[in-house]
Amino acid sequence: MIVFLVILHLISSFFYGFSVKALLPVLIAVITTITLDLFIEYFKSKTWLFPQSALISGLFIGGLLTQNLQWHIYVLAGVIAIISKHIIKINKKHIFNPANFGVLLVSMIFGVSHTWWISSPLILVLIFGVFIIWRLRRFDLAVSFLVSYYLINSVIELSQGTQFSEIYYTILNGGVIYFFSMFMLIEPKTHPMQRNQRIIYGILVAVLFIAFNSIIPQHDLPLALAVGNIFVPILNKFSFELRKKKQID
Repeated sequence: MIVFLVILHLISSFFYGFSVKALLPVLIAVITTITLDLFIEYFKSKTWLFPQSALISGLFIGGLLTQNLQWHIYVLAGVIAIISKHIIKINKKHIFNPANFGVLLVSMIFGVSHTWWISSPLILVLIFGVFIIWRLRRFDLAVSFLVSYYLINSVIELSQGTQFSEIYYTILNGGVIYFFSMFMLIEPKTHPMQRNQRIIYGILVAVLFIAFNSIIPQHDLPLALAVGNIFVPILNKFSFELRKKKQID
């Protein structure tokens, strides 16, 4: 994940018009998340361990928020991400995807935008994303979200008179959607444990995304994930497995 995110940052910066200056916010976010998580973990365990998860959170924050914001916004997003990971927990697991939660709160507080510019190299997003969900065995989650979102959204768009060619073009060029489903949605500690639960969760987040897109479009995707995270402890309490009838000899 770390290697893939670094590559996406570099390719987006040098080949998609964002320039090397776009990497400065990433560096600020990464330094913030690593430093804070490092000291929190030392305070808790009295050992120094490099926080890889904090590095990933910083890379996400720097790649999701717009590049030209004031430096303290990236710092605050990183602080919120790490604090939420250590404080907002159920059964020793953090509820919210840390990076997403940090991006969402600073966006709502300061009214700043999140452009998800890291998702610019669509081909690399798809290649890296498929590899990640294959390694994590989370095709069920990513596919349930993608199919639900594009199916429901296409029906809505067609009912409103949108041409099928426009919908088809959107599906082919949905870099942000694919990045979200293959990198953010599958964060291991904030999605359900069992397969059927994950499928339901993917559908739920897709529905929330579509709903929030019509109500509060400036925060639709991170808000959908944050609200979906809240339902994970509830979904984990239900197996959603079909019971097999006992055979009588």
